[in-house]
Amino acid sequence: MGNSFPELTKKRITAGMNTNDIAALVIFVCFSVFFYAPNLRVNVAQVFCGFNATAAAWGTYFLSKRWINNWTPLLTAGAVYGFGPFALSFETFHPLAGLSFAMVPWLLLPAVYWHKGKSPDVYRFCIRALLTLLPFAGMILLFWIPSQQWAGPFFLMPKELSMTVGDLQNVILPLRNSGGVVVIGLYHCSLICALMGVFVYIKLQRIALLIPIMAGLILSFWEPVFQVTPIVWAAFPILFLSVLCGLGFQAFLWAGKADTKWVVICAAAATALTAFCAGIMITPFAGRVFELTALLYGLAAAALWILLAMIRLNLRWPWFKWAILTAAITIDLLFSARYLIDKF
Repeated sequence: MGNSFPELTKKRITAGMNTNDIAALVIFVCFSVFFYAPNLRVNVAQVFCGFNATAAAWGTYFLSKRWINNWTPLLTAGAVYGFGPFALSFETFHPLAGLSFAMVPWLLLPAVYWHKGKSPDVYRFCIRALLTLLPFAGMILLFWIPSQQWAGPFFLMPKELSMTVGDLQNVILPLRNSGGVVVIGLYHCSLICALMGVFVYIKLQRIALLIPIMAGLILSFWEPVFQVTPIVWAAFPILFLSVLCGLGFQAFLWAGKADTKWVVICAAAATALTAFCAGIMITPFAGRVFELTALLYGLAAAALWILLAMIRLNLRWPWFKWAILTAAITIDLLFSARYLIDKF
């Protein structure tokens, strides 16, 4: 594998922060302005939506640094979580509701970085397990406090809103929103990158990471716990998929001939989804959404087949490889997010 592709030059500012981190924040703020500023005159609450999205993206960026080494994949992981279908869905609710998904990556930081690099032992595992409860406690307080008589009461979201089987269709069709009000899933190119991230994760074998993810997934289908709307617990699996997306993006950038089979699987998956959506698109009353979905999956497929050709021909063009993958993910993010915001 080779990893000599474009990266920003790091310059330390303070302990634990460098110029790359500030550059990431600036880009996330620009995304927020691009997505939410056009609707600001109609709805002032868009300011809170932009803040929540930026905070969520930057928190995911720092969280992902535990497993991802390169800046562009880190930026991608943050953007996919903060400006993904799940996060954008919260603009239809009370502005404070967005704090639920925004706080999760930040409150997971202590558990992820406590005694980083130290030898794993029972004490370290127990402390990290306790720290993992922080985002769960934060979520409960966020919904429980406003529901009390002395605080209103008022509810940030409908309490009966939980995840259903229909929501799972949004994993591959995020723009169709065939489930409930909240869209569960990632964008098209991001989903394919997350698939590659799954292969990397299987090799890493970090089983303990799945515990809070599975807890969040189960609670999202469950009845309300401590007045918390069940669907917000889906932030945990969405965050996990976003980090996998960044991990997969990094794996694509580093991919060599030994990784050909994984690239082929991802390219074939993107091609199959393109064909599937194109097949539905030609049926009557399919709607424009399938046309856009087929085009964006096709964009991911084209980028990966080009990447595969470069790998097989042993072409070491890091700038070209980086540009193709980054362009595909960025175009997908901008068009999909704009479509969903206008729809909401």
